[in-house]
Amino acid sequence: QQIPDLCKNAVFAIEDKAFYSHWGVDLGAYPSALLPALFGGRVRGASTLTQQLAKNLFLTPERSITRKLRELLLAIQIERTYTKDEILEFYFNQVYLGAGAYGFQAASQRYFGRSLDSLAIGEYAILAGLLQRPEAYRPDKAPGLARERRNTVLSSMRSTGYITKRQMVEEMTKPIVCTGTEPENHRAAYYVETIRQFMEKNWGENFIYHQGVNVYSTLDRALQHYAESCMVNNLNSVQRRMKYHTARVLAMPQRLKTPLDTIVRHWEKYYARFDTLYLSKDTAANDSDRTFPDSLRYHHAQSALIMIDNRTGAVRALVGGEDFNVSKYNRALQGKRSPGSSFKPFVYAAAIDNGASPGNQVEDQPITIPDPMDTSKAWRPHNYEDKFEGAMTMRRAMYLSKNLPAIQVGMQYGLNTVVSYARRFGLRNNVPAVPSVSIGSCEATLMEMVSAYTTFPNYGIRPEPYFVEEITDRQSLPVYQNIPVTHEVLRKASAWIVLTMMKDVNIRGTAAAVWASGFRHPSGGKTGTTNDYTDAWYIGYTNYYTLGIWVGCDDHFPLGNGHTGTKDAVPVWLDVMNFAHKEMPIKDFPQPDGVTSAKVCIKSGLLAQSFCDNTFSDYFLAGYQPTENCERRYHSTLGKEKGANLFNTESRPNPPTNPLNNGRVRKTF
Repeated sequence: QQIPDLCKNAVFAIEDKAFYSHWGVDLGAYPSALLPALFGGRVRGASTLTQQLAKNLFLTPERSITRKLRELLLAIQIERTYTKDEILEFYFNQVYLGAGAYGFQAASQRYFGRSLDSLAIGEYAILAGLLQRPEAYRPDKAPGLARERRNTVLSSMRSTGYITKRQMVEEMTKPIVCTGTEPENHRAAYYVETIRQFMEKNWGENFIYHQGVNVYSTLDRALQHYAESCMVNNLNSVQRRMKYHTARVLAMPQRLKTPLDTIVRHWEKYYARFDTLYLSKDTAANDSDRTFPDSLRYHHAQSALIMIDNRTGAVRALVGGEDFNVSKYNRALQGKRSPGSSFKPFVYAAAIDNGASPGNQVEDQPITIPDPMDTSKAWRPHNYEDKFEGAMTMRRAMYLSKNLPAIQVGMQYGLNTVVSYARRFGLRNNVPAVPSVSIGSCEATLMEMVSAYTTFPNYGIRPEPYFVEEITDRQSLPVYQNIPVTHEVLRKASAWIVLTMMKDVNIRGTAAAVWASGFRHPSGGKTGTTNDYTDAWYIGYTNYYTLGIWVGCDDHFPLGNGHTGTKDAVPVWLDVMNFAHKEMPIKDFPQPDGVTSAKVCIKSGLLAQSFCDNTFSDYFLAGYQPTENCERRYHSTLGKEKGANLFNTESRPNPPTNPLNNGRVRKTF
């Protein structure tokens, strides 16, 4: 009774003129609808409102004779069970009208910012016109198509006698004006869908759509909206660089005789033309012998983002891709990608937790690792820049993201140990115990990686991420209350020492842009770039939040030369973190108990003396630091006499038992 008659009449006129007289099915419309299918075409629409309701509630949008028959039988059953007015009530409140709006009242607010009973005739016609193709006829996105469709509905309303000719002409001349605002939950579409899936898995669809429950999420609206805009802007920049590169490689300006900037500005148009003329043109029977190989085609980049509150594990912002309406695939939760160098903190954490110091010497030099399955084969890893510096500290190897030292550290302390720690950090996918795992040759989701990084600002404790704080029923009685879950990953001292290494990444390492930008909240993080520039990562944290960004192509196609975590992910992190911290006090990470510092002679591995010319000062776990003074004999023999070097465990004090490692200590070659 509350649905305006003009709104109902607009729907009757364009969708179901005989609604009150048929019994759920209009058989007279079926011959013209089914005829194309007999000749290999698609079934055309001939559904009554009751059939549409049946399809929306119980069936898929598949176009086939079988689905039409099921729809027909369901419509008859609905008509036998409910009155016409009840069916109308169901229909007007359930039907999808684009932009995430279900039902006419929601669509009225979404597009016009007003209640349904306050609209004009033309606006009712716009809403009725959306029923055929909700996204295509959206007045806020496609006003031209929406105007044509509105006028079609108005003409139908005139022909059925619902409005006069004067009213029709008057409404057709009016411009389309959308004054509605995008709903909060529509802007956080991937986030809301994650909550919907959580509820459906635990309580079912009826609970979600018919029980009138209230859901209190962890979402920070301001952070979410700002993060979405930053990510989209950055992704547009990444895609633009990829388009310029593709256009140059394919010589599109010369072949299309069009300026490069024009091609990029109108990419869809010109790339489609080029694809027709060249990329899809067969020059031989074999598809691999096309004018241009498939490897030169343009591949669309995507991105994902997650922000977690360190104190609780609450997910404050999540973006699963460029546009939820185009792709429902949530890259933040579902995308299993190689983390590359962003995995290295777990390797160094395993070493530190088993007695290493960030100042320990490691070798950045070429190595050859035999294949255990085939001795005739070997792996020769290299650094990103294909240059080697020789001896360096673990700290420097970390902040410069050197591959060779990370591989050697992983092998020194045991690949099984590295995998064990990765599991403890929360990585649940494929993490093989092979040398390349130390540089991220495994699989992880962005959620796993961001959650793992919260371990460091939390001094070794990883809170389990969650999206829902509380759910209550329509009487506000509690149905669900989140219970925080935490995991003990590292000792406090170990986590803090690794944290200092990751702070250097943001000050003088691959993410030095963080410090250079003027961002002064103490922070740590790690970039990641996988082989052939396929994935770009940056995950970083402050005392308040941990934020991770991933950029890549869904089909695992390389982004292209220069698309690194430093260039493609760090800028988004900086923008969002600056916004998130603009009113927060600067808060550092105090040194916990169990950490000591020492100045050590590199030649002997003992406490440095005045005659030691090659030393380092760094942190140790209490009980792992050297306790004896260096002697001149280690220098006079120039290393010929066996000294107590850093990896000689015989000259080092026995390390304290790590309760998280079942009493095991570090492994050596």
